[in-house]
This record gives sequence, structure tokens and C-alpha cells, in this order.
Amino acid sequence: MNNSFINLVTLQIKEFYREPEVLFWSVLFPLALSAILGFAFSQQGVKESSVAIIENTFTPIHAGIARLQSQSFDSVSNRQITLLVAQPEQAFLKLKRGEVVMVVEPAANNNLIYHFDPANEEANLQYLLLEKKLHSPPAGASTVRAVSTPGSRYIDFLIPGMIAFGLMNSCIWGIGWNLIELRIKKLLRRMVATPMSKSEFLLAQFTTRLLITFFENILLVLLAYLVFDLQIQGSLLNVILLFLAGNIAFGGIAILIASRPERNQVGSGIINFVTLAMTILSGVFFSYTNFPEWAVKIIRYVPLTLLADGLRSVFNEAADFPQIALQVVLLLGYGIISFIIGLRVFKWY
Repeated sequence: MNNSFINLVTLQIKEFYREPEVLFWSVLFPLALSAILGFAFSQQGVKESSVAIIENTFTPIHAGIARLQSQSFDSVSNRQITLLVAQPEQAFLKLKRGEVVMVVEPAANNNLIYHFDPANEEANLQYLLLEKKLHSPPAGASTVRAVSTPGSRYIDFLIPGMIAFGLMNSCIWGIGWNLIELRIKKLLRRMVATPMSKSEFLLAQFTTRLLITFFENILLVLLAYLVFDLQIQGSLLNVILLFLAGNIAFGGIAILIASRPERNQVGSGIINFVTLAMTILSGVFFSYTNFPEWAVKIIRYVPLTLLADGLRSVFNEAADFPQIALQVVLLLGYGIISFIIGLRVFKWY
């Protein structure tokens, strides 16, 4: 084989392992992440499942519920069932927030009424499990009432999370990766040599991405309205405030991420780490309340969680500004602090 070819391959390999950052993000990080996720999702321990029980005059005397309270562990599915007894308003609020996938209403003569979205596979599985446990003798009749009211369906939980998810990805990849590429191509060096203000250059990156995400999300909401009859229960102004705060938060984070990397592998590794970690933890597709309680206290303040929770509360619960003020302030704080730090440490050469 041609010696020049062998020399070129040897050169590429040497360049690779002589860069510790590249070695970590391209080899060690994927291996570590795969091991952690594989370990977390392949555990065969007891699964926890929460069910909202409406508190009424039949709850204390219902034979099936009393049996479930004393035998809450199901050995067949290896699942621990937690009963959350609540007033009707609170029970259905938990359903809207994704804290439970089903509401069970006790009725006369040991009867039960199940409220859930039939399109949710987890809810269907939980219904079969509860029907087996609650209606073993003495049995009563059961009724299934499909949840179809906008705000209570799984799709109403999913769409606001997808808006937050899309906004995060658009900002971090659109701003962060673009700046890293400009540095790699040595175009930042040329720009900084002009009379251009550095802060104005970074703010222009943010403004461009803001306009793009605005049209992206209009299309997503329009599609959800036409196909799934998605309705915004709260004020459109509050949605816009959360949208702007989310753009500022993820725009600032993107600039901070892009402030130092000089290699494709390093830049993509950091971006993937940040976006993937937030996607897994922040309850975009499922409620983060399934995580351990100590983890939930931290996850609530992750930027993607703040944005998704805020959007869901406005979309599904008609939350007004005082109810989303904390999310807006924290998102603005994330963005402003990240932008200031990113601007200070930004590597232009």
C-alpha cells in the first residue's frame, strides 16, 4: 500500500489522541452516557405508579380501594401503586400536569369510574392493572370515561413540552454551533478586526434565532390546533412572555457553550451533553415526578423544565402572570448571567 496513505492515517490518529478534549467528548462521553442510561433504564427494581382517587362519600367504604390500600404492591407487574386521594379539582389538575395518567372515581355499590386518555398507552396498562386488583371479588361495575376535554389529554401535556424542546434545540444548535463553526473557520478573527461591537454581534445572533423560533412555533401551534384541537386556556400574552424568556435563557446558554470550543468534536459533545441531559430530565415526553423526590427538587429549576412547566400551566390551566412569574424571572436570570459570562470568556481568535 502507498506509504503516503499510511502516513496520512497515522497523522490523523496522532492528531486525535493528542487532543484530550476531543478524545473525551467523542469517545469517553458517549461510552459513559450509554452506561449510565443503560443502567438507569434496565433496572429490574420495583416500578412506582401513582393514581389519583377522587375523595367522595364512597371512597372510605369502597371495598376495592380498601383492598388496594392494604395490598398496594402488584407482584405480577412488579409495581408499587401509590394512591393520591384528592378532591375532584385537585385530582384532575394532577392529570393535566402529568403527575398521574388516570383519575379513579368511586361510585355506589362498589362501582368505579375511570377517567383517562385512551390514546395514552401507559394509562391503558394502568387501567388493566387496577381493574384486576380493584374488581376482584366482591366486584362492582366499572365505567371508562375517555378524557377528551382540551387540557386534560396527553397531547395537551406533550405539545407545550415539544415547544420548549424545539426552542431549546433551535437556540443552542442555531446559535452555539454557528459560533463554534465561525471560530473553526477563523471568521470570528476577521469580524473582531472590524469596528463591530462584540456584544452587538452576539445579540444579532440571538435576534435572528428569536425570529426563526417565532415562526417555527407558530407553525407547531397551528398544526396542533388543526389536527388535535389544541387550545390555549390562558392569556396569549403570558405565552409570549414565556417564549421570550425561554429564548433569552437558551440564547445565553448557547453563547456560554460556544465561548471556548475550537474543535467540532468538542463543540458537538458539549451541545449534545447539555441538550440530551435536559431532554431526559425535564419531562418533555413524560412527567419528571417519576424521578426520585430528591432529584425532582433539582429538576424543577432546570431551564427546560421551567419553560415546559410554565407553558403547560398557561396552555392547560389558564395560569395568570403571578403563577408564571417565578419561571419567567429564573429563565431571564439564566439567560442574562450566561450571556455576561459568555461575553467575558468568549474566545474570538
